[in-house]
Amino acid sequence: MKSLIKLFQNQKCFFLFALLCSIGSITINLLWNKELATMINLLQIGHTGWNAKIPLCFFLLCTAALFQGGITLFSSYAGESAVHILRLKVADTILHQSYAKNTSDNSGELLSLQINELEEVNQYVSDSLFPLITDIISFFFTLVYLLYQNFTLTLLCNIPVLFLFVYTSASGKIIYRYTQKEQETLQRMNGISQTALSLFPILRIYQAEGLLQNKYEESILTWKKAVVTQESVKAKLMFLSGMLSTLPLLLLLLIGGTMVINGTFSIGMLYIFINLSGNVSGVMVNMPGHIAGYHRFCGCLNRVWQFLEKNGGRNL
Repeated sequence: MKSLIKLFQNQKCFFLFALLCSIGSITINLLWNKELATMINLLQIGHTGWNAKIPLCFFLLCTAALFQGGITLFSSYAGESAVHILRLKVADTILHQSYAKNTSDNSGELLSLQINELEEVNQYVSDSLFPLITDIISFFFTLVYLLYQNFTLTLLCNIPVLFLFVYTSASGKIIYRYTQKEQETLQRMNGISQTALSLFPILRIYQAEGLLQNKYEESILTWKKAVVTQESVKAKLMFLSGMLSTLPLLLLLLIGGTMVINGTFSIGMLYIFINLSGNVSGVMVNMPGHIAGYHRFCGCLNRVWQFLEKNGGRNL
């Protein structure tokens, strides 16, 4: 978390604006569902008052579009700016090192840092960071809203979510271990490739190309095996979480449908619960993948900060 805060220290305002837009977006979504539920209830009893709700619904749609645009604008600017500054810091640090320092450092590690770690940070910030934050905000806001609408039904239908919490916590740790192994094998492979490029003339003189080539091929196979194992474990864990995530909806249809038949629950309110249930259980389904991606991102980002601290990276 400290590394993430440090990454966005120069984009705090834009990061905050993106968070506020996310909160506004989920709030509008909850209001939209409430108005639709009211219209459904009015239509059910044959009341014509549902027509008066159309202007308000149109206003909510326009406001939701503005908030979504704000999320995209502020999150994209904050993410791109933060990664751009980080790239400049790494490049500036390398360029201001002495020749002796550059030659003494492991060139394979420098290559991995510039190609893999920075690219991994950029890809995660661009594609996954803010959607994850939005999902977390949506989860808590929706859960509180559903508890307010019907405390008993929300508790009964979301009991499996407690098991999903435990499951995702355990599966996240498992995925993190496999992610670390994959990154370590990737670093070793890059180190060998850079060594081969740097020492190629000497290897040709002593006809030792075959030895290093075999070493490189072994590292590729090791990395490939680590990647396949990591993706296989992640797919199995996410499959199980997907199966568990269907339980809240099944319970909702069973309990909520029974309440509607008995006349203690309206169809419009049941629509709200069905439509918003994905904001609770759906987030938990994708959480193992989110945890794996976040751990991978933090690992890469920490290695970048360690390099900068070790070599006296300057503030730009």
